[in-house]
Amino acid sequence: MNLEEWEQQLRQRVAEIHHHGEQLATHTAAIRGRGEVSGILIEVDGSGDITNLQIAPGVMRWSSKQLAAALRDCHRKARAEVTAKINLAVRKADPRIRAQFEQAGTAESASSPRREPVTEGEIQDADDEYFERRNLYGGWTERL
Repeated sequence: MNLEEWEQQLRQRVAEIHHHGEQLATHTAAIRGRGEVSGILIEVDGSGDITNLQIAPGVMRWSSKQLAAALRDCHRKARAEVTAKINLAVRKADPRIRAQFEQAGTAESASSPRREPVTEGEIQDADDEYFERRNLYGGWTERL
C-alpha cells in the first residue's frame, strides 16, 4: 500500500466516524426521559433540562412540601430514564465513538469527586467567616 492509498483509507475512516458521530448526536438530541407521579409528569432532554411539565388540577391542593417532593421525584425519574436511554444509544454506537464516550465518562468522574452534603452549621460558619473577613480587611467598598 502506498501513501496515497493509505491517506484515502484514512479519509474514508474519518468520514465514517464523522457520519456515525452526527447520527448519534441527532439521535441522542431527540431522546427524552419521563417521570410521572400521581398527577405530575415531567419530561427532560438529554441534558436533564425540563422540556415538558404537566400538573393535574387536583395536585394543586397538595401542600408545598408534598408538591416539591413529588416534583423532585418526577425529575429524578425522568433524568434516570433519559440517562439509561442515552447509555443504550452509546452502547449501540460505532465502537470507535463508544470508546471516546467511555473515556470521557471516566475522565469526568475522576476529575469531579463527590462532595458530601454541607450541614446548616457549616454554611453558617462559612458565612460568618466571610463577613468577618469583609469587616476586617477593607470593609464593603473594596474587593478582596
